[in-house]
Amino acid sequence: LEYKNPSIVKIRTIRLQIMREDMDANPAVRIQYASKYARVSNYWKYFQGQSRGLKRLNVYDKKVALESEFQKWVLKSEETIRKYGNVISDFEGAYKVLDKYEMARQYANEAIFRGSDIMSLAGQFRALHRLMTAEKIDNDRIKYVADVIKKGLPNYFKDYNLSTDKKQFAAMLELYYKDIAPEFQPDIYATIQKKYKGDFSKYTDYVFSKTILINQTAMELFLDAPNKDILEKDPVFQIFVKFYDLYQKWNDETKDAQNKLDKCRRLYMAGLQEMQKDRKFYPDANFTLRLTYGTVKSYYPSDAVYYNYFTTLDGVMEKEDPNNWEFVVPEKLKQLYETKDYGRYASTDEKGNKIMKTCFLTNTDITGGNSGSPVLDGYGNLIGLAFDGNWEAMSGDIAFETELQRTISVDIRYVLFIIDKFAGAQNLIQEMTIIE
Repeated sequence: LEYKNPSIVKIRTIRLQIMREDMDANPAVRIQYASKYARVSNYWKYFQGQSRGLKRLNVYDKKVALESEFQKWVLKSEETIRKYGNVISDFEGAYKVLDKYEMARQYANEAIFRGSDIMSLAGQFRALHRLMTAEKIDNDRIKYVADVIKKGLPNYFKDYNLSTDKKQFAAMLELYYKDIAPEFQPDIYATIQKKYKGDFSKYTDYVFSKTILINQTAMELFLDAPNKDILEKDPVFQIFVKFYDLYQKWNDETKDAQNKLDKCRRLYMAGLQEMQKDRKFYPDANFTLRLTYGTVKSYYPSDAVYYNYFTTLDGVMEKEDPNNWEFVVPEKLKQLYETKDYGRYASTDEKGNKIMKTCFLTNTDITGGNSGSPVLDGYGNLIGLAFDGNWEAMSGDIAFETELQRTISVDIRYVLFIIDKFAGAQNLIQEMTIIE
């Protein structure tokens, strides 16, 4: 809440503003950057929701209270003192070291390494450079890595706009300079201040005029015959390396603290399991096939506010905005709505009116990477596809609140309606077994 989430939200807000301005001004850019905008926006929303949820649920104070209870339990016996006596103090010591670097780390990751397309591309050349400067040169491996990069260039440049990327590059470099302490800045900033009088746009113009990373043809020629001298002279790659080397230096300086933190986490969890013998702890489900179960359920997010457990096509029409590409409703869908031509997928409301249900809520868990997961009923029938969590669910990875957190899923009847009535793909419908 103090470093990570606010930093990510601030950085991504600026990136989204730059993309949005260019997307609104140019339909071609809108198409190129639609997917990028959605990816950046997704976790921009997530971290806002997570912060909001953690504050609302008072998670910090609850964690502090649990640590206090743990420490009191530890002091009750010599055995627990021997095993867990230093856990809390070691936590504090490790975080004291790591906190010093946290802001710079977040900005390096978000604003520099992922803040512009060209810097992300430059990162792909790090492995190639390492191979070309190795003590023992492996030409086959160099060719393989170069070919992999080359193969991805057409798709990269298809969705690349030079003007937009220059704006992001300049904005991110300047933001890092303004928000991060000088001790965590590479020496390029001294050059920008001295030679370019602090004008990040002029510096960006220079960098982009000298790099090969904006020219697909030049890059393909380079990758056909990789040359470390050419790469090392490229100003974008130089900037990437300076930040990367600095980042690695921070890792070296915090290695002991990170190792101590990892050890403390294991000991703390072991101690909690020993202290709370009757509590059921979540298993570590990383890299496993996970299943969450629950019921379809509405909820009250705040005083006097109620969200029903389902939405309908009425809501899609209410949100229509022909001036916002995200909320444009196709004409055919509007016609189907006006005529209530929902086919076998329709439902009726309490007044007997025909409605088309679109989404529903469940009190199941959801986390990053779950989008598209099947939602099954008690008989194993597919009834929907999970795609998001409500605002209150964004804190679920840290603190799960059953009364507030919900998974949002698209109703499979709406999916079938779109396939059948909107897209006219009856051939797909005929391949399915539909239970009514």
